[in-house]
Amino acid sequence: MLEQLEFVENRVIRVGAEAVIKEMSWKGLRLVAKHRVPKRYRVAEIDERVRRSRTLHEAKVLSHLSENGQPVPLVLFLDLANSIIYMQFIEGVELRSHHSPQRYAERLGEIVSSMHSMDIVHGDLTLANILAGEDTGLWLVDFGLSAFNADLEEKAVDIHLLERSAAGSFPDKAREFMQLFLRGYSRVAGREKTSEILEKVKEIRSRGRYVARG
Repeated sequence: MLEQLEFVENRVIRVGAEAVIKEMSWKGLRLVAKHRVPKRYRVAEIDERVRRSRTLHEAKVLSHLSENGQPVPLVLFLDLANSIIYMQFIEGVELRSHHSPQRYAERLGEIVSSMHSMDIVHGDLTLANILAGEDTGLWLVDFGLSAFNADLEEKAVDIHLLERSAAGSFPDKAREFMQLFLRGYSRVAGREKTSEILEKVKEIRSRGRYVARG
């Protein structure tokens, strides 16, 4: 069926280590295609299995979050044979480049806290993976490293990654940004759970490293 759909490639949005992300058109509709490209260093059969598995996993996470009212791209088509997810195009600016990121910090805290309450983590929660638009609000994108059934440490890693990203993107505003973020996070999670996760963030920070999912 997908072979019969006439997608038009508009531009390459991002080339990552794992996937190429492109803006596409289909019958006048703008959408995004995330294609996990083959890796020559892997045995072909293993590579195909890995790419399909990760593509399916990401689509499941996105669909689950979308069904539960979270601001993530809607999955429109899934081409497992070629490891491609076709999803809703989000109009917005990466939060790391926004002129007033603090404006969105509290809302971001609520979104991340709500996601964590479902025991889902983003896995790469940097400002490059958060889009902000004047009319569209906040959106989380790129769930390639996401996980279901997340534990406290994995949730703390999300917050630690965001903290590091803010410090690197706008050091003069990072402290205020994180304070506002945590205010929103606590509003959903409550003080006790927020305190628990912040203790774990401190522990991760003291180790001087973070654990990234592969």
